[in-house]
Amino acid sequence: MRAWCPRCDAVRPGQAVCPVCQTSLATLDDNAPGDQQPGLAPPDPAPAPATPLPRLRIALAAATLVVAGLAFVAGRSIASPAAPVAGAAPATSTTVPEPDADQRRLGWTARAGGLTVTAVEAGRLATERRETVASITFRVEGVPGDQRVLGLRGLSLLDSGGGVFASVDQRQFGREGGASVLPVEGQDNTYRVVTGPAPRLSSLARIKLTGVVVVKPRDQTIQLDTPGPWPPGPEMKVVNPGQRDAVLIGTGFFGQQPTQLELRVTSAFVRDGLAMVVVDASSGYRGVPGEYLPIGGELRDGDRVLCSRTSVLGEDPSAQSVQGLVLSCPTRPVPRLTVALGVGARMLPLEATLRP
Repeated sequence: MRAWCPRCDAVRPGQAVCPVCQTSLATLDDNAPGDQQPGLAPPDPAPAPATPLPRLRIALAAATLVVAGLAFVAGRSIASPAAPVAGAAPATSTTVPEPDADQRRLGWTARAGGLTVTAVEAGRLATERRETVASITFRVEGVPGDQRVLGLRGLSLLDSGGGVFASVDQRQFGREGGASVLPVEGQDNTYRVVTGPAPRLSSLARIKLTGVVVVKPRDQTIQLDTPGPWPPGPEMKVVNPGQRDAVLIGTGFFGQQPTQLELRVTSAFVRDGLAMVVVDASSGYRGVPGEYLPIGGELRDGDRVLCSRTSVLGEDPSAQSVQGLVLSCPTRPVPRLTVALGVGARMLPLEATLRP
């Protein structure tokens, strides 16, 4: 009997397993007659066909190779990340803050008829509704009698293409309409207009207007006798307005009927260095929807104006509270004070275009 390896095709005497490939050895019978000659080694038998591996073993071997290959690739990817392309510059931000994004100096001026209007500056701000609106500041000089400006007639804000930069709300002040303005605190003759939603300020190219709406002259007067002595304060002396404590001023027409407004001095006080007068404007006036009625008042010592104030009625026509104004003016003791009142608005023509 001989031990033969079918894979290596070699005789392995005295072995049960091939020491080279670990394949089980086959046994051969040496005693068959005629198979050999005396003194000669028996011929090598024909190699037996290799025993096929079971399909399961083949599948497991293939799966093992695939998993090993994937692990090899993954190990290289984790251990050695791809190097950046040679010469590539690090990424940098190219965003540059836009000039005049939220504040822009203008200084655009126009003059006509003794009036001077200057667009001083523009700004952008966010509202509670998360809208971005614009605020344009104007300086208006040359208004007769230093009357308060109520609005700008025919105000248009235009962009570089001739379109509307931003819209402005229009109000009706008595018989005159215009874009409403708000006085800027601490700056004489300076007013601010707030627009609707607005784009970047750099697109504002020019501003047009046709007039300035102001309070009517304060030509109705009430005299107050204020003989001395005036107390040094802090207590104040009560002044009796007298029988002629009110004036009636026509405000226009409602339907076919003329309308009048009564302005009455309801109380007055003086002390050394100060005079205070309260003017009631609520009697006989309930307002017209969509219309605002301005009242201008001054306190004078002869021809000298001690102080002035403007109030606008009609912002809440349903309000039943007292409407009017309070004049509180620093002054030395004088024997008589004059309350001068005006109601309504008038328009001062100013056909102008403001541009750089």
